[in-house]
Amino acid sequence: FFCWAGNMKFVALLSGGKDSIYATLLALRHGHELVCCAHLAPRRRRLSSSQDDDHHDDEDLEEESYMYQTAGSEAVRLQVEECMGLPFYVREIRGKSRNTSLVYEERGHDEVEDLFHLLQTVQKSHPEIEAVSSGAILSTYQRTRIEHVCQRLRLTSLSYLWRMSSQRALLDGILDDGGIEAVLVRVACPPGLLPQKHLNRNLRSLRDDGTLDDLHGRWGMHPAGEGGEYETLVVDCPALFRFGRLKLEEVVVVCDESDEGVGILRIRKCRVEKKMEKQESGNESEKGNGNKSITSHHYSTTALKEVVDHVAQSAKSQLPTSNSTMQSTIPKSIQNRVIRSMHLPNVRIMKGGLCHISALISPIACDNNYSNNNSNDKVDEAEAAVREFLTITQMLQTLLSRLTSSSTSSITPQDIIYVHLYLSEISHFAKINRHYQQYFGTHLPPSRSCVAVGHRALPGGRRVMMDCILQCDSGRYLRTDAKDEDSTTDSFLQRAMANHHHPLRKVLHVQSLSTWAPVCIGPYSQANVLRSSLVFLAGMIGLIPE
Repeated sequence: FFCWAGNMKFVALLSGGKDSIYATLLALRHGHELVCCAHLAPRRRRLSSSQDDDHHDDEDLEEESYMYQTAGSEAVRLQVEECMGLPFYVREIRGKSRNTSLVYEERGHDEVEDLFHLLQTVQKSHPEIEAVSSGAILSTYQRTRIEHVCQRLRLTSLSYLWRMSSQRALLDGILDDGGIEAVLVRVACPPGLLPQKHLNRNLRSLRDDGTLDDLHGRWGMHPAGEGGEYETLVVDCPALFRFGRLKLEEVVVVCDESDEGVGILRIRKCRVEKKMEKQESGNESEKGNGNKSITSHHYSTTALKEVVDHVAQSAKSQLPTSNSTMQSTIPKSIQNRVIRSMHLPNVRIMKGGLCHISALISPIACDNNYSNNNSNDKVDEAEAAVREFLTITQMLQTLLSRLTSSSTSSITPQDIIYVHLYLSEISHFAKINRHYQQYFGTHLPPSRSCVAVGHRALPGGRRVMMDCILQCDSGRYLRTDAKDEDSTTDSFLQRAMANHHHPLRKVLHVQSLSTWAPVCIGPYSQANVLRSSLVFLAGMIGLIPE
């Protein structure tokens, strides 16, 4: 997790369509600086019919992708290099959609890894890159995978279209606010949109003549195409395409012979029509000074001014297993100079696998009069707090192991849904947070609230105390595919998977910067929902309503 630290230099993930272009424009309006663009190009597959001989190789269909728009890929390089005047990076999609669950875990030859390698290449050429923009709007599948890749590369995900506005208002924003001109390059919405009739049609004209509203009313089609009904290619966006606009000169409609209602527009020839000389001369200073990045200064935003200082560091996201142990972090020399107490945590086990563990504190507290390594430097208060926290996690791991032995489930930190963290001083937070992330990970972590209670306010002068709530098997529930439901042998998990009305656990974990979800600046989820009824909210920096 890498929190927003002011305006950032970013790479735009472009498909060539309206969503990724508009998302790039919004990132600029929020004060970030566009350095370059990246694109994942499809591999082609041959048409499987006797009519193959009647088609040119360029008219083959792209391979299907769960993650990326592939139609119109031929023109993206022209969009970036000639219309925007920016560096362009492209990689062919070599992987398949092997891991299709909402919770992504690294898997070889998955198409998500192509995105990882593409952005890795961009980073080598542009080490100043701090963020990645994308056009995800409603697809949790797409957003979480982009966030997963960003986390591995220490990048911030910018997703300003996420959950943006209502269906029709979203389309109006793209066309009117963004000034975007786009044509349809893929349709998959029979009988509403047909390849021969609607491909290469202007999206604005389809909106203005009522076609999209009519299809929404009759068939429930999303006006902005967020159900996969259609895909677009942007031919002009005045705020981004400073040097020219696309002109499609030769196109061919290619239908999928297994489904006549699905078709793509193959672009066999296109060119860039240069913008007016007046516009070009206005940009000469930009081209002459060698600065190819793009910034936007005309947009005023009410973004938060205060910057949260370094609250998260890169760490392993692997969660410990229930039988793993942590090495003692308290030197024997310190153990000889400690304040001891007989305080024990409270553990309450309730029906349905819910458990509440409270008042977890270290059985020892460092004496801050102790000098480390026989030097004159006293033990740092924050470092002492870290040692106490590591002892608490060791105690918690022992408790989870004992709970596992007394039940039929294997209970792990993945089952913890909420954490209350109490600190004597908020200045201890940054150092403790790194170790907190190591223990709980960054993959659907519990929601958390952290409170500074004051010096010596905790029992025995401790610096850290923790409460947590866990739901047995909820971690495995989140990470088990519905299609694998029959393969599990655990009766409790089987019953939870079979209940389609009230999910055992749902998690809201949006790591991207957006205008919809409060900023997630640490290793926590914004909300955990238990059995569709109990919501655990994290302490968060709220959004300023616009």
